[in-house]
Parts: sequence; structure tokens; C-alpha cells
Amino acid sequence: MQDTAAEGAVAHQVGNETKNQGRGRPRCVEKNQAILEAATALFLENGFDGTSMDEVARRAGVSKQTVYSHFAGKEQLFAASTRAKIEEHYPENVLSRVGAHSLESDLRTVSDHIAELMLGEEAIAMFRLLVERGGKGPDLAELFWQSGPLDMLDSLKAFLGQWCERGELDIPDLELAAMQLVSLLKGGLHYRLAIGLVDRVDRATLDAHVTNCIDAFLKLYKSGR
Repeated sequence: MQDTAAEGAVAHQVGNETKNQGRGRPRCVEKNQAILEAATALFLENGFDGTSMDEVARRAGVSKQTVYSHFAGKEQLFAASTRAKIEEHYPENVLSRVGAHSLESDLRTVSDHIAELMLGEEAIAMFRLLVERGGKGPDLAELFWQSGPLDMLDSLKAFLGQWCERGELDIPDLELAAMQLVSLLKGGLHYRLAIGLVDRVDRATLDAHVTNCIDAFLKLYKSGR
């Protein structure tokens, strides 16, 4: 009964905020963002099992009831935080400009975003978290995969497919090619970061790495080569 009342209150609040969107950012959106940011930080600091909804509420500066009014449980919160982080670094508008520039230019834009996402500090921490918990079963890894990386790969396949339709790429298997590009962009840098051999990648190194990856990818799939 209490949960139903809380949901009704949230719905009423959202309705009022929708009417007043012109006055500024809705508080419901701000709370949602605060919860996601708190959850992401705590998952990376304490792991999935070591993070509680109470801790998320305290870190976000909201009540536990508010957290549950936005997310049904910790699994849903983990999925949402994963999705939000990927969308932050890999927004859909990266792919919406296909054809506005050359293949090389568009591929560079997309590859830069992927590399910055996968080789960033938070992504490396998430990778370690998933590896550490992998011995307990694939449930968390599957949740992570379905919550962001899978959509990212689908978007990348669509991006590559459009350039195939334009006759500039010749790719018989888009899924394989998308995975190959992602694997190239991870490369040895991801391994060295994951095991702590290095703690960060400087801009010059990252730029050179992306350039080499694009060159290798185009040697495989650029039409006429």
C-alpha cells in the first residue's frame, strides 16, 4: 500500500513538472540524475554486491523511497546506470551525421567516442568489477551486456551498413566487422589498463592508437582495396 501511494505521489509530481518545464529542469529529472551518478560511483567503488539502495539514497541526497520510485531494484538501477554512462560517451547523434563528411572523417568520430568510452577510468573499473564477479555466474555480465554494449554494437552495425550502401565499404558480415572494430580499439591499451600496468592513456597515445585502428580496419573493408 505504501509503495502504491509513493508511486501515485511521484506520478502527480511528474505531471506538475511537465506543465512547468519552461521554468527550468524538472526536479524529478534532477533526482533521477543524482541517483544514477551516486549508483555508478558506488558500484565502481564497492562492487554490485557491496552496494545497497540505502547507500545510493544517502549518496544521492534523497530518500530510499525516492530511489525505489525511480528504480524497482538494484538490478534495474545497475542497468540504467550502465545505459546512461554509455549514452554519455556514445550519444546517438554521433551516428546521425553519417554522410555529412567523408567515410574516414565519420569513422574517426565514431572510433574516438568508442575508444574514449572503453579506455576511460570508469569503463576499466566496470570491467574489473565484472571479471571479479564472473565466478559467481553470468547474471550481472548479461545484465550489463543487454543494458548498453549490445545497443552500441547494433548502432555501429547500422553505421557501417550505411557506408556499405554508399559503396565505400565492402563488409560481408556487419556483426563481425563491428566486433572487430571494437576489438581493435580496445587493443593492448585496454589490457594494460585493466591489469594496472598503466593508470591512464594520454591524448597523443590515444590519437595514434585510433589512427592505427582505423587504418587496419579500412585495409580490411574499404571498397577497392
